[in-house]
Amino acid sequence: MADADSARSLRTSAHWRKALPFAGTLIIFALVFWRIPAARLGAALEEVPVLKFFGVFLPFSLCYWTIDSFCLTWVVRRFNAELRLRDVMPIRASMNLLALINSNLGQGGVAWYLHRKTGVPFLQILSSILFIALAEVYQLLFFSTLGVLFYRPQSIAQSRIINVLRIADVAAWLLLAAIIACFAEARRNEGVRSALTNSRFGSIIGTFVAARPIDYAIVLGIKAPNFLLSVIAHYFALSLFGITIPVARLILFLPLVFVAAALPIAVAHLGTSQAAWLLFFSGSAPDARILAYSLAAHFTFMLCNGLIGLFYLPRASREMTALETAEA
Repeated sequence: MADADSARSLRTSAHWRKALPFAGTLIIFALVFWRIPAARLGAALEEVPVLKFFGVFLPFSLCYWTIDSFCLTWVVRRFNAELRLRDVMPIRASMNLLALINSNLGQGGVAWYLHRKTGVPFLQILSSILFIALAEVYQLLFFSTLGVLFYRPQSIAQSRIINVLRIADVAAWLLLAAIIACFAEARRNEGVRSALTNSRFGSIIGTFVAARPIDYAIVLGIKAPNFLLSVIAHYFALSLFGITIPVARLILFLPLVFVAAALPIAVAHLGTSQAAWLLFFSGSAPDARILAYSLAAHFTFMLCNGLIGLFYLPRASREMTALETAEA
């Protein structure tokens, strides 16, 4: 009876965890539409130059996917096993389809494929993917820090936000320094390494223990063009929609929009991203127009990623089938 009650409790807990992102998305959009009438949003969406948006975001998606695949290949070759870029690109593209539903699901699919492809234990591959995820956060933080240093606030509200960002940036960089120092000590000290590897998270910290400061710098350097390209893409897409935002302001606040979009409290990055666009860019155009742009840009980019994934899905399926056949 106790086992049955425990199982029911676990299932109930799992259902609640699955429901939370949907609830988060609904709450955020309820607050947004409480502020912005749906009719105004609909009128703004009718003005979106859809084909021109595709002309901007499809090349960006192709570049983003190529750089992302190259980074993943470099990290796996550095810490796990030999791998070719041409083996990574199809599966990385096809997993974009899973990422439309849940980004973690997409990352898990990539890790599973690489585990099957290389024979490296799944958690070791997952460690490398988590290492890239951490580097992606700090890549955004790097550009946000540059924005904080060079952007001149245009209002009291912006000054307050930037003061908060200064404190957050210092704290985040100190945290990264502590992480790097901790794992450096683990490489030198057998006792520290043993304590870490025997801990609850010991199976997924292998890449972090092996990574040196130069590895962090290389991954940041590989990923940096993605953010710069995103600034260019949004700058031109905004102008096509009749919104002008200075590049310096985009460099300062876009990283925060992307971080907000990655928070695991909403579905398909919706809600948190739109709230961040309104928070940081509402002074550049009417709120309904900013909201319409954020939705149109979000869905255009996701659809472009999905189209690339659909194109490579047959090849990725053949790869997975071949691996299963070889193992059988």
